[in-house]
Amino acid sequence: MERSQFIIDRALYSDDVTARAAHRYTGQLGIEVRSQGANLTVGFWSLDGSQLPEDLWTQFSRDLLDERLRAAVRAETNGLKLELLRAALNQAQPVAPHVEV
Repeated sequence: MERSQFIIDRALYSDDVTARAAHRYTGQLGIEVRSQGANLTVGFWSLDGSQLPEDLWTQFSRDLLDERLRAAVRAETNGLKLELLRAALNQAQPVAPHVEV
């Protein structure tokens, strides 16, 4: 069984970001994420015995960056999201049931 392992520096990519990027491959490949001090090791293997994609590292590194940027956007817009939710709830009017007498 062919297997590839990549070492991910936790100072660059959080555990959550790495897990989200790795999760994108669960439909195609076996995935294992291990903690090793300041790094994470992410292992990939074929579920059906076929070859791993030649550009797996290129794809995975792109997905790591994508998830890191998504996390940054979530963090930066969280306050705005809460304000919008608060404003929407303040504007909401309770719906009174129509009662015929």
